[in-house]
Amino acid sequence: MPSLSGRVGALQESAIRKLDALVRAQEGVSFHRLNIGQPDVATPEPLLEAIRSFQPEVIAYGPASGLPSCREAAARYHSRWSPGLGEPNVAVTVGGSEALLFAFTATCDPGDTVLALEPYYTNYNGFATVAGARVKPIRTHLIDNFRIPADGELDLYVDPSVKAIVFSNPANPTGAVYGKEELARLLAWAERHDLFVIADEVYRRIWFDEAPTSALEFPEFADRVIVVDSMSKTYSACGLRLGFLISRNTALMEKVERIGQARLGAQPLAQHVAIAALDLDESYYDEVRAIYKARVDTMIDALSLVEGVHAPRPAGAFYSMVELPIDDADRFARFLISEFRDDGESVVVAPGPGFYADPTDGWNQVRLAAVVEAERVARAVEILAKALAAYPGVRQP
Repeated sequence: MPSLSGRVGALQESAIRKLDALVRAQEGVSFHRLNIGQPDVATPEPLLEAIRSFQPEVIAYGPASGLPSCREAAARYHSRWSPGLGEPNVAVTVGGSEALLFAFTATCDPGDTVLALEPYYTNYNGFATVAGARVKPIRTHLIDNFRIPADGELDLYVDPSVKAIVFSNPANPTGAVYGKEELARLLAWAERHDLFVIADEVYRRIWFDEAPTSALEFPEFADRVIVVDSMSKTYSACGLRLGFLISRNTALMEKVERIGQARLGAQPLAQHVAIAALDLDESYYDEVRAIYKARVDTMIDALSLVEGVHAPRPAGAFYSMVELPIDDADRFARFLISEFRDDGESVVVAPGPGFYADPTDGWNQVRLAAVVEAERVARAVEILAKALAAYPGVRQP
């Protein structure tokens, strides 16, 4: 049999979905799934109405970078905090995932490096690998709420292979939010080293105290900034699979158009729905933030009562990287699925090691996603506490 490529052999298994087969194999169990960012919030009615009203005579190809009306809607939406964006600054992609893949492909040659603030969204590894690049982590720490390291420390990670730095804001999986001062410092640092900055702003509308600053808000760094957005989380439309790559760098956007031509265009129905979503009133985003704040507060307040657990309160998104008194996060996650039951219920978590470049890191951490109703979040934490008491693994002081 012919051998497969080294590239696919190097692909990391998703920390978020790796346990799905084990979950499906269980019978008679009701699982509270806090492992995946799939909200149970109802998709807004205008999006559903847009789906119902889409009645073309022919479902035709769309342009590689998206329908002009969709690109204009995205530019108009992002111009709320970054004035002056237009259709040429936007490419429509098949989810934020494809936007990240396009960004890595456009900025890196095979063998190049993308720096990433760690812990990071596990699929950055996969996108980089497919693009022929590699991720080099820059560690941030739970003890200081995952702040971006000082410039002198960042300097230590730069070598001739480094072409870009990627981060999410608000951050998945940590819930950290980066404001104007911190982001301005990072952009100025990237300029000194002539790096692209890939800002994953998928969770930009989900924050609880201070709004995150978009990397698009700094015109002085415009040519090096690439922003990724998605319709998935904010609009509870994960299955729509529509995202955006946004940049003021016209040369880069021309090349992104060529990458898009190789796969043709994103589906017109999804773009039709996106236009409806992007025109929602600001009051919608206030409601979404209130929903997730209640869920996150419920989760963190409940976890704070469990002995040996350290759960930082997210400033945005709906995730928290939680330290547990366990010997092995993967083992504990499997214990929850295969062995532990409380009145026929258990919990699915995302093991921490998958959010680090070195799988020996994050060994006592799990990512929890407050994506279900507050009552179910509270019940999930109750089950988690009982599971910790029953878990046979070695507990750390």
